[in-house]
Amino acid sequence: MKSANDYLQTSLWYKEKITDPYQVIAEFFCSGHLSARRKCIKQALNAAAGKFIWRKYNPGDLLYDFKMIESVINAAYLLNKENKTSPLSIKKEDSFNPNLFCGWHVHSTQWDYFPRALSFKEFANPYITFKRFFKYLSLPKWKLELQDLLEYALVETSLSEAGIEKDMLSLYFHLSKLVEAAHLIDVREVNHIRGIPKNRNKIVH
Repeated sequence: MKSANDYLQTSLWYKEKITDPYQVIAEFFCSGHLSARRKCIKQALNAAAGKFIWRKYNPGDLLYDFKMIESVINAAYLLNKENKTSPLSIKKEDSFNPNLFCGWHVHSTQWDYFPRALSFKEFANPYITFKRFFKYLSLPKWKLELQDLLEYALVETSLSEAGIEKDMLSLYFHLSKLVEAAHLIDVREVNHIRGIPKNRNKIVH
């Protein structure tokens, strides 16, 4: 039987023991809002697949971003092992209710927060996304994918030139779905970060 600490045995950059997966998710979106997280995934995968180096910021920033993505994968892994499900009953007519998907960053819009990749079923119960994420690849295989993507995003040689074939579109959608599902859980179920209440009185432009 697998241990709940399997995520530590497979950790690449995120070595911390997780006592509260929800706080790990909250930290992820505290350090970068949803739109920025989606953009990072897209840019990193494009750099890994193409003949150019990721030059958006300092390379250390990309390493930090991947560490944070790994932290959310670890948190999702733990929540998935607990067979969590959404505490809310959401109907299709609730899809555009901003209280169900808008975060707390003042300068982000409702469009920035709206999930692009999730089905309605996943929107209503984001935990389904975690099940599908680990059904697509196991935890250790996801960590190997992250390692490859980061390495080839930071060198001129592309994955294909190195003889490594990957389904980049599937990787992009699964990672995008992961962060969108985590974002919905953060909005709906986490009301503080390290004991500090989130600002629910923000202005959504």
